[in-house]
Amino acid sequence: MTPEEKARQKIDQWFSDAGWKVVDRDEYEPTCTAVAIREGLLKGNLEADYFLFINGKAVGVLEAKREEIDAFSDKVCNQAVLYARNVPKIYQTYQKPLPFIFTSNGKDLYFCDFRKQDSCFNQIMTIPTPYELVKLLGINDYFAGLPTLRKKGLRDCQYEAVTKLEKSFRSGQNRALMVLATGAGKTYTACLAAYRLLSYTPMRRVLFLVDRNNLGKQAEGEFGTFRLTENGDAFNTIFTVNRLRSSSIPSDSNVVISTIQRLFSFLKGDSIEDNDNDDDNEPTEEVVLPPNPNLPHDYFDLIIIDECHRSIYGNWRKVLEYFDTARLVGLTATPIPETMAFFNNNRIVNYTLEKSIVDGVNVDCRVYRIKTQVTENGGAILEGEKIREETRYTGVVKTISSKGTKAYTSKELNRSVVNPAQIKLILSTYRDVVYTELFNDPQREANFDYLPKTLIFALNEAHATNIVQIAKEVFGRTDDHFVQKITYSAGDSNELIRQFRNDKDFRIAVTCTLVATGTDVKPLEVLIFMRDVESLPLYIQMKGRGVRTIGDEQLRNVTPNAVSKDCFYLVDAVGVTEHEMKTHMLIDRPTTKIITLKELLEQITHGYLPDEHLKRLAATLSRIYNKADNLQRNEFVRLANDDMKELASRIYEALENNILPPFVNTNEPNNERKGLVSPLANHADARRYLLILAAGFVNTLMPGEDTLISKGFSIEEAKSITEAFEDFCNEHSDEIEALRIIYNNEGEPITYSMLKDLENKLKMANNHFTSKQLWNSYAILNPNSVRRSSTKEESDALTNIIQLVRFALHQIERLDSAISTSKQYFNLWIGQNQREITDKQREVISRIVDYIASNGACTIKEIREDDVTQAAQMIRAFGSMRKADEALQSLYTFIVLRKAA
Repeated sequence: MTPEEKARQKIDQWFSDAGWKVVDRDEYEPTCTAVAIREGLLKGNLEADYFLFINGKAVGVLEAKREEIDAFSDKVCNQAVLYARNVPKIYQTYQKPLPFIFTSNGKDLYFCDFRKQDSCFNQIMTIPTPYELVKLLGINDYFAGLPTLRKKGLRDCQYEAVTKLEKSFRSGQNRALMVLATGAGKTYTACLAAYRLLSYTPMRRVLFLVDRNNLGKQAEGEFGTFRLTENGDAFNTIFTVNRLRSSSIPSDSNVVISTIQRLFSFLKGDSIEDNDNDDDNEPTEEVVLPPNPNLPHDYFDLIIIDECHRSIYGNWRKVLEYFDTARLVGLTATPIPETMAFFNNNRIVNYTLEKSIVDGVNVDCRVYRIKTQVTENGGAILEGEKIREETRYTGVVKTISSKGTKAYTSKELNRSVVNPAQIKLILSTYRDVVYTELFNDPQREANFDYLPKTLIFALNEAHATNIVQIAKEVFGRTDDHFVQKITYSAGDSNELIRQFRNDKDFRIAVTCTLVATGTDVKPLEVLIFMRDVESLPLYIQMKGRGVRTIGDEQLRNVTPNAVSKDCFYLVDAVGVTEHEMKTHMLIDRPTTKIITLKELLEQITHGYLPDEHLKRLAATLSRIYNKADNLQRNEFVRLANDDMKELASRIYEALENNILPPFVNTNEPNNERKGLVSPLANHADARRYLLILAAGFVNTLMPGEDTLISKGFSIEEAKSITEAFEDFCNEHSDEIEALRIIYNNEGEPITYSMLKDLENKLKMANNHFTSKQLWNSYAILNPNSVRRSSTKEESDALTNIIQLVRFALHQIERLDSAISTSKQYFNLWIGQNQREITDKQREVISRIVDYIASNGACTIKEIREDDVTQAAQMIRAFGSMRKADEALQSLYTFIVLRKAA
């Protein structure tokens, strides 16, 4: 390296440390925030050593010299001034001559503000940051001072999201959408964006909107641990972070964390308590802001909306639009068309779950299907069968005998009919297969005290309660820790989630939707769907609970018998994986308020009888009549002195024939209308009974029956994966070196680097093309020809790719890991060479057997890069490098390819 190159290397680092991106001239992009261009072009084909640009406009130059040259000399300073005066026309500038001039020799640094009269060079200790130069220039550009973001410590998707966000804002966009897969670090990305915008722009207040209060507490923690700052200090020690938990916001708050429900309450001046009770406060019509909200409309500079796929901008839209000067950033893993439209279709990053699996950010899932007769086809309540009947409206429960045989469908299951036998059969099947069919590669110790952390999705609160009770019976538990509900009614949901995440004795959590989105439980290894899902975004969010990666030791701290988390299992007990799902089209306008049946009956009783109320009443009567039995219909007649069906018919007929005088208000006689509804208006017991029938009944069988139809992994999916893999191997056998060698089958060695290249290309082609998933797929299709791994070393061996390709190409009839037979084949290799190999040769080469079995062929040169002593011993033992390499190749052929050398 020349002295000039040494000096420039130091100067490059100074620029980088100050937040400038250092690039060669042909690498420059005008969208970069702060750039130092090497060899920047000047008039007359001169070149400045460094040309400084902020937001695409030149602001200064730096003249670099080698260390021996005095950077403060008149000659060097005059040369730098000449460069500042000779800016070519092709460059945009804030002013000419360029205002900031630097000289340096890699040891000393000098600076001149050329705008000043009698300006001169003064020694400085560091390169100014872009933000400092922006302030000196007085540039009226919101985002001009942003330093170039460094990739260190960031995932590629996070780096892309923040850099693209800043570019989007600089281009004039005021809304941006980040689509980041679950587990990709959405909140961390939001912390980084907030830190940079608060640090280097005039922004002073950020609102972080969360979907639920427990996610607000989670976000508050992340802002506290975020340290990717200029000096490594935690975010919340640099800026004030407050979660909205009372009726006041501290005046020094830089980041306010809240749900939109709580923010609306704050704007209205309502009292606020720090609990989760407001999570479900969904308005039935568009919210109306008070005349003088508690915060000014320009209070927030930036609003970050987490889980923004939720329809918070429907009836809540007025709250967001009130802060009309703020820029909006949406975070989601599952955008819907309305989300895209709300953010002006400005999706700045699209990091999907599939991409995150390929990158190793998340793990993939394997689907295990359980089918039972009742789940698939429904069942019947037989005449005389004892059932427990709950009246939903009153909560009254009584045991009765069924007065007739009544069939129920799978859709009615766990809604109006509960069959405990169906729940028990699903949970018993899971118990029986969890260690024999799921966690058997490598085999996990069958210890049910450390059952893999399991999350069960239930249909509703009552279903969740039933699952908890029956799970205790199935797993032989009497304590209240092993299986618990995490629902809104279960107590402190944040504490329950924390316990489920960290406690060894809490193994099964049952939830409806509370843990369906946003919640991070990394040790979770099994999801059981005991409810169906129609919404694709919700399904992806629910699946996302299982995708998080976790280190082996961290996993064993919670699940001591675990090996590692290479995938998670989705146990499908309802067919959720087998049908098309909908991306719901939300209507982006305020919702009309829908009154309850109880409110409707109260209003008609008081004589409020517009046409729409009569239509609603007739429709309700018809619906209830059709689902009621004869006993219930007769009871209504007894209470109302009228037939439900006939009453509905009279109302429909009066409306259709237009025989009713118009309804103006309740002060008018309205006798015709009052006469129509008098059977209900004049009989309170009839109204109450109608409410009971509308709410319905839950019939619980005692105990019920169910039979198992089938259980197992999807043969169709396994076939699809293996066929696609085999097509890939054949189609790319000439393009990828490792595939070419295996395809030719001539014993040519395949090295670690070749296998890593093939592994990466397989992942890029299809996220299912991992060694473990391919191995499992072949095991499903050919159980007698595939040996499952018994140790983690076998399961993780890179050479498994070789065996998989050979099996796919029908070069071998049995699929098993080279690790499992390496010792056996090493002894065979020794036996074949018993006349030629010495004890010393055997000793030194035996140390490399495991490496070759796991990572492929190697040479003495490659061994020397890791262990010089080992390489020297090999050469000494075999007499030369050539002979040692020949022995290594012969050993590889024996151990990995299982062929005689």
